[in-house]
Amino acid sequence: MNRYYSTFEELTEAATQHLAGLGKGKQTISIYNWIWQRIRAFMDSRGLKRVDSETVASYLIVTYGNRNVSTLSKHQKHCYRCAVSLAQFSETGKMIERTFMGEKVVLTGEIGRVIEQYVAYKRSLRLNEKTLRGHSWYLYRFQTYLHQAGISSPESLSTLVIIHYVSVLLPDAAGAKHLALSIIRNFLGYLYGLGRTGKDLSLVVPRDNYKKQAKLPSVYTKEEVLAILDSIDRSTSAGKRDYAIVMLAVRLGLRASDISGLEFGHLQWSQNTIFFQQGKTGETVRLPLTTDVGEALIDYIKYARPISKDSYIFLEKRFPHQPIHSKMVSSIASRIILGSGIKVGDRKHGSHSLRHTMASMLLESQVSLPVISDILGHSNIQTSMCYLRIDIETLRQCALEAPDIPETFYTQKGGAFYA
Repeated sequence: MNRYYSTFEELTEAATQHLAGLGKGKQTISIYNWIWQRIRAFMDSRGLKRVDSETVASYLIVTYGNRNVSTLSKHQKHCYRCAVSLAQFSETGKMIERTFMGEKVVLTGEIGRVIEQYVAYKRSLRLNEKTLRGHSWYLYRFQTYLHQAGISSPESLSTLVIIHYVSVLLPDAAGAKHLALSIIRNFLGYLYGLGRTGKDLSLVVPRDNYKKQAKLPSVYTKEEVLAILDSIDRSTSAGKRDYAIVMLAVRLGLRASDISGLEFGHLQWSQNTIFFQQGKTGETVRLPLTTDVGEALIDYIKYARPISKDSYIFLEKRFPHQPIHSKMVSSIASRIILGSGIKVGDRKHGSHSLRHTMASMLLESQVSLPVISDILGHSNIQTSMCYLRIDIETLRQCALEAPDIPETFYTQKGGAFYA
């Protein structure tokens, strides 16, 4: 394999431990391993034995062609980084450094040291690493601006400098600017608390009126759901598996992560229920194992599932039949929906849209919101309230008649306002 590891398994095991040491979560690590197994399949198909930059480059060219990385989707870019990381680890024993928006975060000078101190302080408050990386990125951009302006220490900061910076900050990205202003405001307050600035410059940073617009969940009609289910070829092993996956999403509203993580121990056949702990929220849910869902699962388990002692229900078709990943669940749903012949339009078409569809159907059936919240496994009923916006028929019942306006309103003061 290389001078450090004799087998692919040894390499990926060491790489997995390295990721865990970097603080990566189980879900993130599983994505890395999913990509690495695809690299292994690529190597096996071509008789390749060594994991290095050349091998991974060949895999990426076959997978994505000669496309520029900037043209890839967010998911494809992440898969790209996972693949490159394995080659990097194989050759150097380290992972590729995290970059932000095409630039490497390098904090230098006195201001850079204070930023590192501030990030360490935020870490002590138990902020997660993703949030801390965002702080580092936006403060790195702030540091770059200050260095270009010839400012090398917090004591040199002034009201004019802050006002100018926020006036040119991310003019075409309202959401990112809102976040950046908040981070800079807190950082300046931190500097004032340390006595590094003569006055509290955080008061100079304006408070914008940015409001994140909530998006309507993508849902499908009953007729479209039937068309989606009917489009699946259940005569094949893959079709039986895919049908069971879609049924779990659209009939029980399971997330992709919960479908991929479903184990035999979660199926309580004697009670006709599915009982498991949700991966995202940690909430324990008990759902009815309806006849159609149960039959779909039995059809897959008895006649299509690869022979394996693995406790996970859904496995990959290709040997060694690893448990499928949540990304694969969403990909399967997307492929089936797009191939069903229905007009998708601007709607999303992953497995989560099927979960939204199930919630929409429950609303149409006059199921109360607390019950829907329990079925979906939401820890707070407020999370479920977003579905109220898609129940158009019920919303129509809330509409009020426009009141009649007396004619005197238009003729007041001689009708001067409406002439």
